[in-house]
Amino acid sequence: MIKERFWDNNISPGAIFVLPVFFLIISLLLYPMLNTFWLSIQPEQGVGFTLQHYEDMLSSTWFGRVMWNSAVWVVLGVVSQISVGFGLALLLNTSFPKRKLVRGLYLLPWITPTVVVGLVFKWMYSPQFGIINWVFRWTGLMDNSIAWLSNPSLALPALVAAGLWKRFPFVMIMLLAGLQDVDDRLEQAAILDGAPYHARLRHVTLPQLMPVLKIVVLLSIIWCFNQFAIIFTATGGGPVGATETLPVKVYLLGFSNLQFNLSATLSVVMFALMFIVMLVYIRILRKRGVEL
Repeated sequence: MIKERFWDNNISPGAIFVLPVFFLIISLLLYPMLNTFWLSIQPEQGVGFTLQHYEDMLSSTWFGRVMWNSAVWVVLGVVSQISVGFGLALLLNTSFPKRKLVRGLYLLPWITPTVVVGLVFKWMYSPQFGIINWVFRWTGLMDNSIAWLSNPSLALPALVAAGLWKRFPFVMIMLLAGLQDVDDRLEQAAILDGAPYHARLRHVTLPQLMPVLKIVVLLSIIWCFNQFAIIFTATGGGPVGATETLPVKVYLLGFSNLQFNLSATLSVVMFALMFIVMLVYIRILRKRGVEL
């Protein structure tokens, strides 16, 4: 029978079929992680281990800037994607003509390759022939073109907008699926009691949407934190490091500057930060009575 155990120590026969995948994960994930950590503590010459690479990273002129850029990128990206995605999910949850077609069209940014998104927005932001500057001039909002990606104070917010365009469809479709399971009877009862829309949204819709919303926020944080292609294809980390985030700096250190030990060191710090953020996020949810 299927429920019979393969061995006397209660190991399921299914474990045998899982072993190849387990070893594949070990070889493709765990080994590179351990090797990266070893590279971060390996001296440039000789044997043994050293923390010199961590000292060099912390004392560098770029570390603080990269950390700040990454924090701004993640916070602005997650907040904008959740806000726009949630708003569109509420809109698309209503009845209107051609609703299915509109829902499908909104998924186009999600299926567009990330590299293509970075290149297209780079052209759109161009001060010479970019459509964004053309629209601003045509509407009379400005007289001269703006070099969006060449201005250190504008480059990162401009790329946040590109990341928003790419990622909001996932948030929208996930929350829209969650809205399909909201109990209409509670909504109708709140309407009969005279509850305004914002009160119904806060006390009726959001609590029922929380199981989906917590996963969407978690995935959005991870994806924003690890985002590389949009930034690298649009600016390469420039101008003057204004859009250098942790993934971009790891690439530049390793493949442009050939500082493999320092690149591995920053990779370890990046993993540690992401791990800490996930632990804090899960702990906050559990304190509020929400289980992942």
